[in-house]
Amino acid sequence: MSETIDREALARVIAMINGKGGVLKTSTTQNVGGQLAEQGMKILLIDTDISGNLKIGLGLVGSPDDDAGKSIVDAVWNGQPFKIARDVRPNLDIIFGGRALEMLGKLAQSSMADDLPNGSVAAEFAARLSEIAGEYDLVIIDCPPGNAELQDMALAAARWVLIPAKTDEMSWEGLRGVGPRVKRARRDNETLDYLGVFLTGHNPTATRVYKNTQVRLEEVGDKVPLLRSTIRHSETAAHDTTTRGQLAHELARDVKAQRASRLQALRARRDDAHGSSAPLKAPALSQTANSLADDYKHLAAEVCERITAAEEAEASEQLEGARA
Repeated sequence: MSETIDREALARVIAMINGKGGVLKTSTTQNVGGQLAEQGMKILLIDTDISGNLKIGLGLVGSPDDDAGKSIVDAVWNGQPFKIARDVRPNLDIIFGGRALEMLGKLAQSSMADDLPNGSVAAEFAARLSEIAGEYDLVIIDCPPGNAELQDMALAAARWVLIPAKTDEMSWEGLRGVGPRVKRARRDNETLDYLGVFLTGHNPTATRVYKNTQVRLEEVGDKVPLLRSTIRHSETAAHDTTTRGQLAHELARDVKAQRASRLQALRARRDDAHGSSAPLKAPALSQTANSLADDYKHLAAEVCERITAAEEAEASEQLEGARA
């Protein structure tokens, strides 16, 4: 028997999606979620990628809560509640992904999916998520780049589509592939809409590239806004956050502390009358961490601004309709 999916509860669910890998979907999911959680918002991150990489930047590799996506499979197939890892950072929860999600891809292609209460893997996922999404200020789903069934599952539950994109041709090909998938998802999820596209691996001074991107967005086929916020390329910061299991703003705090420590050590060297030297802390952390953290902070703010503006416009329309 088909259940009613509570679309109101899903009103702040974002699908982070692009058909191409390597465009910072996972990094953005982690860092936007982490920024907003630090500001006091209650955030849930969901990893729907078989690679299960969302845990890496959060320092959760080897976590006893990591079930490789099994709880998502159980929620869809058996109607069980999601297994949520609570407070991996203050106000930040996560549902792990991983290899177990391969089962959902196979299930979605089989006739057994017809026997699910809502008639499909995608609808079943949306129904289960609607039971808990209302507990959060924002839910961000990290979508896989190449698994159509898992992408459809995320889009069935989302209210908003957020697309990270680089300016290379392969990245644009992945972006163009999102449009048809969103259109199909709207057959059952009429509320689904674009929050926008934002550029990653971007040089902030390349204004001409940004303007050209605005023109190229017409190729998508829908009216997709281009966000003001961009995420710069920083290989050293990306390396440090990954190896240390930190978000960009956490790394930036450590960089600041390390800088102060090194300065103190240099002063001690200079003032040491006996000529001995205080050891310097090494190796030095990425000096671009603060700029990268600011990029994610600006993006997080713009995401909230756009959602708030859309909600206010919708509330205004409903009020006008009631008056009429």
